[in-house]
Amino acid sequence: MRKKFTLFILSLLCSISVSMAQELNVKGEVKDENGLPLPGVSVKIKGSTKGAMTAGNGKYTLTAPGNATLVFSFIGYKTIEQAINNKTTVNVNLTEDNNELNEVVVIGYGTTTKKDLTTAVTTISSKDLKNQPITNPLQAVQGRAAGVQVTSESGKPGAEIAISIRGNTSITASNSPLYVIDGVTSRSAAFLNPNDIESLTILKDASAAAIYGSSGANGVVLITTKKGVSGQVKVEFNAFTGISNFWRKQDVLSADQYIDLMKELGYTSFGDGSNTDWQKETFGTGTQNQYQVSLSGGGKGGNFYLSTGYQRDKGIVAPAELDRYTVNFNGSQAATSWLKFTTTAALTARNSIDVSDNAGVARGGTILSALTTPSTIGIYNPNGSYTTIPNSGGWDNPIGQAFGPKNKTKNLRFIGSFGGEIKFTKDLIFKSTISTNINKNDYNYDLDAFKTTYGRQEGGIYRNNITNDNVWLNENILTYTKNVGKNAFSATGGYTLQSSDYKLNEYEENRFYKPQTDQKNDKPVVVPKVPQRAQWSKQSYLTRVTYAYDSKYLFSANFRADGSSRFSDEQRFGYFPSASAGWRISGENFLKDSKTINDLKIRGSWGKVGNDEGIGDYAWRKLYQENAQGDYNLTNLKNTGLSWETTTQSNIGLDLTLFNNRITFTADAYLKKTNDLLIKVQLPPTSGFAEQAYNVGSMENKGMEFTLSTKNIEREKFSWSTDMNISFNRNKVTSLGASTPSLDFGGIYSRTSAVRVVEGKPLGSFYGFQYTGVDPTTGLATYADLDGNNKIDNNDRTFIGSAQPDFIYGMTNNFRYGNFGLNIFFQGVQGNQMFNASRIDLEGLYDSKNQSAAVLNRWTPQNTNTDIPRAVKGNTDNTRTSSRFVENASYLRLKTATLSYNFGEAFLGRMKMSKLTVFATGYNILTFTKYKGLDPEVSQYGANGPQMGVDYGTYPQSRSFLLGVNVGF
Repeated sequence: MRKKFTLFILSLLCSISVSMAQELNVKGEVKDENGLPLPGVSVKIKGSTKGAMTAGNGKYTLTAPGNATLVFSFIGYKTIEQAINNKTTVNVNLTEDNNELNEVVVIGYGTTTKKDLTTAVTTISSKDLKNQPITNPLQAVQGRAAGVQVTSESGKPGAEIAISIRGNTSITASNSPLYVIDGVTSRSAAFLNPNDIESLTILKDASAAAIYGSSGANGVVLITTKKGVSGQVKVEFNAFTGISNFWRKQDVLSADQYIDLMKELGYTSFGDGSNTDWQKETFGTGTQNQYQVSLSGGGKGGNFYLSTGYQRDKGIVAPAELDRYTVNFNGSQAATSWLKFTTTAALTARNSIDVSDNAGVARGGTILSALTTPSTIGIYNPNGSYTTIPNSGGWDNPIGQAFGPKNKTKNLRFIGSFGGEIKFTKDLIFKSTISTNINKNDYNYDLDAFKTTYGRQEGGIYRNNITNDNVWLNENILTYTKNVGKNAFSATGGYTLQSSDYKLNEYEENRFYKPQTDQKNDKPVVVPKVPQRAQWSKQSYLTRVTYAYDSKYLFSANFRADGSSRFSDEQRFGYFPSASAGWRISGENFLKDSKTINDLKIRGSWGKVGNDEGIGDYAWRKLYQENAQGDYNLTNLKNTGLSWETTTQSNIGLDLTLFNNRITFTADAYLKKTNDLLIKVQLPPTSGFAEQAYNVGSMENKGMEFTLSTKNIEREKFSWSTDMNISFNRNKVTSLGASTPSLDFGGIYSRTSAVRVVEGKPLGSFYGFQYTGVDPTTGLATYADLDGNNKIDNNDRTFIGSAQPDFIYGMTNNFRYGNFGLNIFFQGVQGNQMFNASRIDLEGLYDSKNQSAAVLNRWTPQNTNTDIPRAVKGNTDNTRTSSRFVENASYLRLKTATLSYNFGEAFLGRMKMSKLTVFATGYNILTFTKYKGLDPEVSQYGANGPQMGVDYGTYPQSRSFLLGVNVGF
């Protein structure tokens, strides 16, 4: 009996075992924590190479044993395991891996994991770029990356932005970073469609950037565009539409107040009796529309991504407008098991219409003209020409400023690459790539001969400027990787060649009519122009070695040699080494089992980079230039000693994650020293030359950066996470050499310059008179007599402020409740000042322009206790370049707020969609500042150069409100 029972039990166990091992057809769906399907998720049978991948709707099917375990993995999400347990349906939800230590990070000529980084690197993902009314993807970086200051130089559609990574390292050479777009180098990324970008990686310290040598002197921004995923075809459509306006206007004098002021100044004519609100006429409502369609997929050893987009940004100040068309392709295909080809192409065509800004009204600034044109005149004269300010000698009203000249630009931008990759062994790979970067610009300026004052003076003008800039690059990179036990080793070596060819052809005609008459000339006057051409080339050798033991002890070293044609044979090559190391303390036995600390790493780096930008392509040569008469003028003296500007940087950092990866903290401290500054030295008039490039002086930047990310609440239906960063940087010019005591920048019309560069002061230091108020007896402005000679002259000028901020910061909060999402992002700058040159015209009280309402408090015999001088016709002493116009420009801005709704599975299934999201976004919603101008951020000159922080009628940024949709199939 016992034997029979034993046999029965054995038979039962065998039958159970057979049933457990029986192959089942398993299906399921993978979603993210918001309930949206996740395509491209790897679903593998644990312990086997067999598996599947989720389709565009997040669903998968495979055959597996009933007792098997499935492993679900996807980049950026936590990998989970789920036992089948003889079920035929296995559904899972993946949650984002907030720590992302194993996330792949793009670095120069390669990749690494975030946990193995030994340098200062910041990554911005695609989710930070989408659903914003931006024309430049780098606008989305503002406030999101510690140590990176992004400033909009103007609010015009398509205007450039300025980026400084860990402060400014040069005075007159370039301070802009290098952009590497899918391996193609560029000095701009403004032409890219933000929706095509997968990630931006910012290399901040010299050790990270030194692999790019001279090109990486100001940091490097690596841009990776989206790629297709094998095993699926995915179609996406993104669109938004919105409106925009200026968040602030300025109070100016009414018609009656203006007339009273003009009488006080002694004028007898005041206009035609109109009552025009010029800000209402000039500052309208802008519109933004953007549409993009993408198709991606892959299979049989290849993948592809193709997108096309259209964006139209109609400016608040008509007729400013930008129309942009983009096409982007990214693909790869394996020809054999050891040979793969890759190709990328991005084409952007843009048409823009410009309006003039960054100038006083007499120099053609539409923005300032809208404030200083009196309301007592209308838009047109009876003959159809634009009206001018009374008693001004022909300053056109703002509508004439905007519509009188036709400023149109057509730009075609193409970057593309083709590469081949040979895998000699699984460890040894060689890749060769050739790429091109083409930029063609066609600018047309057409000024009517009758409608505007300048047009009548010149009898009409037509200008056409065509530039062609073609840069090609060949890179040859050999990579070897070897992992043995706990040892991980890699080595990279490369050789690159780069060349540029720039051409400029200018054409101008005027005098279509005889000036100030209606008599047409037989033929216009053609202004002689000399075509220009410039070329440069570089040759580089690079190498990198990395070693890691047990992911605890990390080391990396780089070396690059760059040869530049911008220097003579004796100075041609610059040599740029770097090294970095890291210690993962959390990997040691005493912290390995910590329930509080998940990861703790300290790292340090040192490196040297160079700069050859911003001095021209032939600065070391003796140059002659052909003049309009066919003769040649000497324009530059030979200087064979001109050499590389070099920056060395030391960095120490800490990376920490706590409490099951719910808190991530990063801190960095750095010291940057730049020597042999490339400066266009301003020469004395007796030399016969305006300026010449020399290696003069040195500069220093030092600072600290902190980043904190927290997952505050994580529940099934509700989550809340926060990302914060703050950066401190101190800039100082440490030397200008023995023969250059100072350099002046930031010119102000008819007055002394607003910015001076001297040893011991930071760039952007304002220089002028110290305003001490108003003499209550005379009503005239008073200034400090610093040299004690009882008169006010240029020797009484001093430093009166700085455009350098104390710190910059940003904070993002992400909320999710069910299918609803809310993203709120604040960005700010603290401690900087602005020279508000617009107030020189708005509070000048010396001519017939309209004035700010602030002048109602001007000095009069009945109002002697005031800080605004009296009105004195033709007297500009009251408006000298002085501390009177230096203002606190600190601001806190609610940069974006996005409310979104993700439709659920039931609806998506019926509509055969993989995702459907509708959203509403506000951009530049609220600004908190004490600055009196239209915008505390913009700058008349370059915002990352020595003359930063001057506002002179600059086109302000707009406030936008959008509605949009993201659809996936």
